[in-house]
Amino acid sequence: MQSIQGLCKAVIYFMIIASLTACGGGIAPPELGQVTGKVTLDGVPLTDASVTFMPEKVRASSCMTDSEGKFDLVYIRDEKGAAIGHHKVIVSKLKNETEVIPEEYNSETELTADVKSGTNEINFDLTSK
Repeated sequence: MQSIQGLCKAVIYFMIIASLTACGGGIAPPELGQVTGKVTLDGVPLTDASVTFMPEKVRASSCMTDSEGKFDLVYIRDEKGAAIGHHKVIVSKLKNETEVIPEEYNSETELTADVKSGTNEINFDLTSK
């Protein structure tokens, strides 16, 4: 009888935890700053590139550049922006499954950005060397 009660309690706890996780656990998202900008490579707008802002403790924000190299970061789903604070930034573009951007901008990124409350325009002028 006790083992059935223990099993029932475990199932109930699991269901509660699962339901909280599915709803975001009731944890409020971090304060976000709106982040837009433009990425160029050797002075030319970088189209169809992935831009990712990675803070230390919360979810990253990302998006793709448009035909003019412009981007508008998305935190989650339809919520635009990035967490307030310091970020590592990754810019990546694959062509035929090969990275075309120098590694100091993606796998070995040296790019950083500070996101402040409100509107942020952050541009990246990359060089292929």
